[in-house]
Amino acid sequence: MRRADFRKEGILNEANIQIIYQNKKKTINLLLKITSVSEFISVFDDDQDGFLNEDEQILVFTIIKKRIQIIAEELCHLKKYELYKDLMKEVRLIEAQINKYQNELRQNVHKKQLDNYINIGKEIQDEFNEKWDMKMMTFQKKSQSNIEEYKAELKSQIDSYYQTEANKIQNMNLKPNHQIKLLSNQEKLVANNERVEEAVNFRNELNKLQKKDNERLARTKKDMLRNLSNKIMKTETKEMKKINDRLSKEKDNLFIARNKETDVLAKQINLHISDIVRIQNSLSNMYLSIGKKEDELMREKERKRKTNETMSEFRSTKSYKVSPYTNIISNEDIAMALLNLSSKNLTINSDSSGVNKFGLQKNSLIALKYIIKNMKLTRFDINSDYSRKFCNVTSENATKGENNYKKKIRKLLEQRKHKDEIMIPPSLYYDVYLEKEVDAKNYRKLLPFIGQ
Repeated sequence: MRRADFRKEGILNEANIQIIYQNKKKTINLLLKITSVSEFISVFDDDQDGFLNEDEQILVFTIIKKRIQIIAEELCHLKKYELYKDLMKEVRLIEAQINKYQNELRQNVHKKQLDNYINIGKEIQDEFNEKWDMKMMTFQKKSQSNIEEYKAELKSQIDSYYQTEANKIQNMNLKPNHQIKLLSNQEKLVANNERVEEAVNFRNELNKLQKKDNERLARTKKDMLRNLSNKIMKTETKEMKKINDRLSKEKDNLFIARNKETDVLAKQINLHISDIVRIQNSLSNMYLSIGKKEDELMREKERKRKTNETMSEFRSTKSYKVSPYTNIISNEDIAMALLNLSSKNLTINSDSSGVNKFGLQKNSLIALKYIIKNMKLTRFDINSDYSRKFCNVTSENATKGENNYKKKIRKLLEQRKHKDEIMIPPSLYYDVYLEKEVDAKNYRKLLPFIGQ
């Protein structure tokens, strides 16, 4: 079955069963008296969904084992003790193989559950990283835009201020040197007294002083303009530092918030992995123990019951025999039906056995279905459907025997599911020529086009 399950999904569809049946047709016919795939599915597809899940695959071997055991017990009743001993030895070997196989199937289911849990966690982590990368990119663009706008506004204000102050400096008149005023006065005095030579000398000296005073005025204005430029440059640097520091603080706050959310998300993603592994191991150990002991305990109980019946019949003064016309189905009838040796058609009515009438099917198929529906079989519940509810079984009792392990692990697995699942039409992945446009991994690119 594992070789035929090439899809690695743990279930067998009709095509897989067809392959198995063609390869093991003689063995299946010998062990189960089944002659077609449809008969095989009708017997072992317990939930009638068209597939054989892990529990139904184990059921195949359980029924083979139970059939051999029923026939062996009837051989013991017929005093064929050597055959009885050999068949019971095979029964115990099959039980050991069933226990080993069910644990292997369970480990596959557990691995698939844990992988799904981890993969969804990785997807959540990727979405988280993508969201924060988008936030950081948006902040970076916004910061750059703010810096450019503020820089342009600051440059406009600085240029306006510089022009105003520069005009003031250019129009500024410094107080003339006192020596110029004194020489000018002396020039007038000597000129009025016709002292021409002295007046010329004063004029020459006055021109030199006037030239030096103009140079001093130009130098002073130049120094003032240079100081103004330095002041404006410092102011611009200071203002730009302010906005850069503010944006840097906002960026640091974003990093702090991201680190906090990353720590919380990491704990949320990895919080229950150890719990799931622990519960899965507990389930595996519990069912391994059940597989080792359950069948032997049932046989021991049945042996004690038969021993008590034998002793009661020995002590009783009267013997009671079951009427051949009663509707009670004996183990002999079932054993004969399993071998297709019954001289009459076996019918199982709902009023006596709790099983619906199977119509005109072969007695061997009816007997197999009777065993599944009525006899107590060791069930491993590897991958049963949790949504199935029975009218006479409450949800509390349904998981009581498992110590609520499956209920706990189901809650942990459901916590990881996305709340909003979006169905993307397959046509969006391809163009009109059926050429792939978008890979399935990049499905988020298609989200804006859903519903259009």
